[in-house]
Amino acid sequence: MALKLLRGLNVLLLGAGWAHAEVFTVDSKAEWQTWHIPKGMVEVGEAGQLQLVKYRKNIDPLRDALFFAHPTQQRGEVKGGIWSAGSNGQAAGRIIDGDPRTFWQPDPADPVPRWRVEIDLGRAVLAKEVRLRFPDRQGARPFRQFRVLVATGARIQVSDDVFKYEVVYRTTRPNADTLVAFDLAGLRDTTYVLEKGVDADPEREGRYRVVQFIRIAADEPSPEAALAEVEVVGVGDNVSLGTIGRGGSFTNGLLARDPQNLFDGNMDTFGNIFTVFQQGDWKEEGLWWQVDLGALFWIDEVFLYWQDRGEALASFLYDYLHAGTGYAVLFSDGRLTTSGDIDFEPLILEPKWQNERERGLRHFRYLFKPRKVRYLLWHGLEVKDHAWYSHPMEFMLFSPGHPAQVELRSGFIDLGELVGDRRPKAIRSLSWEAEQPAGTRLQLRSRSGNTLQEVYTFYDKLGNVISESEWNSKPKVVRGPVDTAIVASEDWDQWSNFYQFSGELFKSESPRRYLQLELILSTEDPRATPLIRSLSIDFEDALVQEAAGLLLPRQAPVNEDTRFAYTVWPQADARDSGFDLLRLGVPGPVGAGSVRAWVGGAPVALKGVEVTQDSLLQIALSGRVKEDSVQVEFTTRVLRNATVFGLELGDSQRPGLWQSVPPAQRQGNVVFLPALAQSRRLIGDLEIMPPVFTPNGDGINDQVEIRFAVLKAEGAEPCVRVFDLCGRLVAKLRAAAGRDVKVFAWSGRGLEGEVVRPGVYLCRIELGTEAGQDEAVRTIVVAY
Repeated sequence: MALKLLRGLNVLLLGAGWAHAEVFTVDSKAEWQTWHIPKGMVEVGEAGQLQLVKYRKNIDPLRDALFFAHPTQQRGEVKGGIWSAGSNGQAAGRIIDGDPRTFWQPDPADPVPRWRVEIDLGRAVLAKEVRLRFPDRQGARPFRQFRVLVATGARIQVSDDVFKYEVVYRTTRPNADTLVAFDLAGLRDTTYVLEKGVDADPEREGRYRVVQFIRIAADEPSPEAALAEVEVVGVGDNVSLGTIGRGGSFTNGLLARDPQNLFDGNMDTFGNIFTVFQQGDWKEEGLWWQVDLGALFWIDEVFLYWQDRGEALASFLYDYLHAGTGYAVLFSDGRLTTSGDIDFEPLILEPKWQNERERGLRHFRYLFKPRKVRYLLWHGLEVKDHAWYSHPMEFMLFSPGHPAQVELRSGFIDLGELVGDRRPKAIRSLSWEAEQPAGTRLQLRSRSGNTLQEVYTFYDKLGNVISESEWNSKPKVVRGPVDTAIVASEDWDQWSNFYQFSGELFKSESPRRYLQLELILSTEDPRATPLIRSLSIDFEDALVQEAAGLLLPRQAPVNEDTRFAYTVWPQADARDSGFDLLRLGVPGPVGAGSVRAWVGGAPVALKGVEVTQDSLLQIALSGRVKEDSVQVEFTTRVLRNATVFGLELGDSQRPGLWQSVPPAQRQGNVVFLPALAQSRRLIGDLEIMPPVFTPNGDGINDQVEIRFAVLKAEGAEPCVRVFDLCGRLVAKLRAAAGRDVKVFAWSGRGLEGEVVRPGVYLCRIELGTEAGQDEAVRTIVVAY
């Protein structure tokens, strides 16, 4: 597949990947990589299959340390791995290669203080355990006396990469074991299980530390000392990392700044929270921050780390950088309130500390049942008459498995360039091969167009966005770059409805030269993911290059027979096949005898006329049309304001192919009902026939029919009941037929099936709407 990359969005020139001459298939890693995918949210196998990525629990963060990088003061940006080795540095990498058969040995000639090695995990990790594996064979024996230290990664010097290490393990007797494992239990930690049903032991889960650097150092020399492997047991993959890279964003109030620093895995950065006796509440004063994670995740754990004395250049003299006067964390899956705001629900409530022990807590771990989370809102609890200052350093999130939902979008797929003629193509269908375990879902939709346009973004020398006129007015030496993005033009339609099954007919406008696809993968079970092996576009040459239509009149009376004329102007050349079928969506019945047609202004005989059950008027012309105009006249009724009459062209020799006809002008295929728009009446053209009926079983006037039109109240379910003159309920009627025109019948029988007495009855119709005149009452006479 050839790719032409334009800045902004991709335009795909599909020259390879063909299954046959009229199908393009996306089924390789290279093709999926041209799509716009939130970074790190899906994985593509070697066979081209695509699925949601899985966030793991109980990971060894050493195994992927090389994939993480962080800035340093002396070395620039570095990746995780071996940070330093005091001796035999060229062999130090063997302790993190995952192979227990290889090992690192310090040089016996080096002094013992150099018998050390330091490991960089590449980012701050919430770790639970460290394991050291030693060889025990001739020439390589376990270290006898040693200690293990860890550091969070927060520097304690401004201009150098110096970290505060703390001892987490030390031998108390000469070691001969090949495996030494120990928990990482920190200080100032607390763990909360927020609800019942969470399978977790708070005491066990309370043993953890934030770790980025690990140092293993010998305390005394020992013969043939060697270290084979270092392993770390981490809580899991931190979902917070990469938030901005996958399209997430941050907003914050005046008193809670730099929240993005809590999501970077870097303990040298932090947020800033401060209050100085403000008088308003947290929202008024701005003691809040909010994050959009960039996708919808299953989350079951939150960890919040607050700065302690001496961390990240904080003063060693003060101990007031605590969690303040309490805080709350709320979450949302993205649903909106009726006012259009994000609908947040409470998740965490951390009240103000009540004693010195609580005041000293810095590290808060919260466990709960999995929730769908797209947005998080943090806010302080008390602002008024309080002054506090703190630095939150990391806000980690952990998931029990796959993300809840990820949206992928293709570049602009150029079907015209695919076959080298740059002509619009008739897109027949979209199909896919996929696996959808229980609880998972795959959704696909499309849009299409004939042209693209360029959008320019201008920058000054400092990288600020400026207008084109400002850019042109500046001297060349202070002008910045100009970005060019390729975007859809005005002739593109909106995103289609989702496709319901593989092989379904194309739902967007066709023919078109370009199309774009949006694929949504989701799961209700974080342990399961949908998997898509291939995605195919079935297309062929269009019937005609272009066509435009216009319907007249554009206004009509409500529910009255109206004569309409639909005119189509096609454009074609010698390579187009033309059309001999028209398919028109109509709002109601059309008498076949009312249909007339003209081609090129001359009347023509019709080969066939049919109105289907799904309100499609299908017309077969007696000959093929390429460039002549076609006008069709017909009579029907319109009940809904702004009713769209959609037209498609077909070819009897190419069954299943329908080419949509866009309107020649804006809303050129829409009929309006001015009288309906100005009226509050919701029930129209009410008829009761016959007004007097005789339910005696003789086959003549044995039942009454109640017929009416529902106006403006789309989706309303009418309730039709019959009462006697004393107001007692006699019968409840069921609809017999109709979508906009409702038909109910009554056989003169009561609620128990008995024949009612002769007399006058009241028929009451109710639509149950919140506004408008949605009720009507008429009399019915029963006679024998």
